[in-house]
Order: sequence, then C-alpha cells, then structure tokens
Amino acid sequence: MTTSTDTVRTAVWASVFGGAGVLHFAVRPFYDTLVPEQLPGEAKYWTWGSGVLEFALAAAIANPGTRKKAARPAAAFLLGVLPGNVKMALDWQKDDRKSPALKAGGWARVALQFPMIASVLRVGQADHH
Repeated sequence: MTTSTDTVRTAVWASVFGGAGVLHFAVRPFYDTLVPEQLPGEAKYWTWGSGVLEFALAAAIANPGTRKKAARPAAAFLLGVLPGNVKMALDWQKDDRKSPALKAGGWARVALQFPMIASVLRVGQADHH
C-alpha cells in the first residue's frame, strides 16, 4: 500500500532529478566546474550527459511502472556524482570570495549525499506493480 510518505518521496525525487536536469543546461558553466579534471573530454559533455540522465531518472521515478526499477540507478547516479560534490567543497575552501557559511554548505552537501542515497533507494518500495 502506498502511503502519503511514499507519494511525497516520489514527488520530491522526480522534482529533484527533473530540476537538476534543467539546471545542468540552464547554468551549465557552474556544473562544468564540478567535473573532476581526471575525466576525459570536455566538462560540458559530462554536464550535458548527467543532465540527460537526471531527466531520465525523473521520468522513471514519476512513472509508477518504472519507479521501483529506477531506485538503484538513481542511487548509483548520486554515488557517481559524489566526487563532483567533493571537488566543489574543496574548491570552495580555497576561494576567498566564498563566505564561511557557503564553505560549510559545500561540505554539508557532501554529507547529505548519503541520506539522499538511502532515501532514493526507498522510492517505489510501497508500490505493488
């Protein structure tokens, strides 16, 4: 049986991935800075590719027929972008233009990745399809 918590979780994750997908295209230069230099090719292609993946995850989570199957790929995606979040936090520590609150926020974002992964893994668990 689907509960209101499950409905909210589904709506939140579909919105998070969909919104992030939009942002990867709308403010691509910001996301380009998160791409680790060790990855081959131009950062913009990683940004665009991750944006497209986020659109796909949003759609899969929003669709009751694919929701449960989307949970693990969504968690893997969040784990996969963790190095970019660590890079952002490290870069912000070296940037004198960033406030102490923003610098702390960068590390909070890294720490929050783990409860986010746990949450997205619960997407679709209550669905009976």
